Amino acid sequence: MNAKDLIEWFEDRGEMVISKSDGGNFVVVARKPDGMMKSAEAATLERAIALWEES
Repeated sequence: MNAKDLIEWFEDRGEMVISKSDGGNFVVVARKPDGMMKSAEAATLERAIALWEES
């Protein structure tokens, strides 16, 4: 995912939290279009976003 794609993905989401603990995984929590929140966790931000999209 390049920077342009990442920025567009961020802009397409409403309420969202992205975090990474020291030495840990990235966690993405964002609101789906139906209003429900969902999350995904992975070693890289790109993979966490991909998992979020897949679920």
